[in-house]
Amino acid sequence: MNKIITCALLGTLAVACVPAARADVPEAELNSLYIRPEVQLPAPALTFPAYPIVDDCTTEFGDEVTNACVTAEKERALVLQPAWEEYKDSDKIGCQEDVTHIRHIQLYRDLAYCLDKRRYDAWRKDHPNGK
Repeated sequence: MNKIITCALLGTLAVACVPAARADVPEAELNSLYIRPEVQLPAPALTFPAYPIVDDCTTEFGDEVTNACVTAEKERALVLQPAWEEYKDSDKIGCQEDVTHIRHIQLYRDLAYCLDKRRYDAWRKDHPNGK
């Protein structure tokens, strides 16, 4: 019993001492950063894009910004990937072209926004009264 309590306390202490995965980097700072020119991005395809997240997120602003970006992008990719097949092929290609052309460090965030905006715009075209 003592061993279990000791392990639980050590586990709690270890978790408390490890810094949070997402640093306190303002969203506005992440919104203003772009991918370095030497980073190669994959060509648009119908399959889910495998963007090089660490390379995309690495900037001259240090590890804190890079870590915050990587964490956020991995979370967004995990959310977007299961829904990928629900989007129209033309939207998949068009949105990938848009985000890789702009080269903003938050590729998956921008890709999800683009796809959802195109889906919403198509719905609004079919339902002009919102019903």
